[in-house]
Amino acid sequence: MTRKVGLAGYGYWGRNLARCLNELGVLVSISEKDYSRAEQAAMAFKEVSVWVEDQDTFLSEVDTVVVATPPETHYDIAREALNHGKDVFIEKPMTVNSPDADTLVSLARNKGCNLMVGHIYLHNEGIKAMTIPVGRAELYVQLLNPSGAPSDATRDVVWAGLPHAVSLALHFFPDWPEKVVTSLNGSRIRVRLQYWNGSEAYLDVGDNTGRKLRRVELRDGRTPPQTFDVASPNVLSGKQVTEDDPEPLKTECETFLNYEGVDLMGPKVVKLIEEILHGCDP
Repeated sequence: MTRKVGLAGYGYWGRNLARCLNELGVLVSISEKDYSRAEQAAMAFKEVSVWVEDQDTFLSEVDTVVVATPPETHYDIAREALNHGKDVFIEKPMTVNSPDADTLVSLARNKGCNLMVGHIYLHNEGIKAMTIPVGRAELYVQLLNPSGAPSDATRDVVWAGLPHAVSLALHFFPDWPEKVVTSLNGSRIRVRLQYWNGSEAYLDVGDNTGRKLRRVELRDGRTPPQTFDVASPNVLSGKQVTEDDPEPLKTECETFLNYEGVDLMGPKVVKLIEEILHGCDP
């Protein structure tokens, strides 16, 4: 079946999703409340319907909805789409509180709809090539921006950068941490997650740090440690992982188009972020 995908939100990240979905031949409609952005979308994708206010018509044109609006709007848009029987992809974070995330999971199951959350780092070839540890290990994730978040819509470091780091921690350490230690200093947040087997994850996420860094390192007794830089998605510990150069976002979109079920990573990320915020040391 050929998908008919509608994109909700044509902002900083929505533009990238629109491009990938259009290249995959599935984008048929865009909903954007901002008139200037809607005009830009109409100019960029002349064969695609663009709606500013008419949400009902937008939903009637599609069988699948991709949500790329500000985080606080994710729940309402996804809930409406699911109530209309649409499969839904939500850009991270799934929601900004865990009760809303749990509600979407239940609704998707009741409606028989597919529901997936976009954690793009998990679709990088380098990350996928890293070995999941079976014993004690240490994970270091540094996601730093030199002068601020990419856009106004993602300026909150907690809901912009932290979901990336938390999804990586849950990917490599599926067990729930026994202890969470958090330090928040302005637009920089540092987290230490401690696990029952002695494993630890150190997350360092921030804006206005004076440098850009996207680094993931896993130490599990290997020599040398497994290291990955998002700037080189096919390179792990200095070695080429794949010969081609698949774009992680397009890989993520393709994964969703073939996805069946309800993604539980999204709710876990939101819940762990809540625990991290609860333990903040201002």
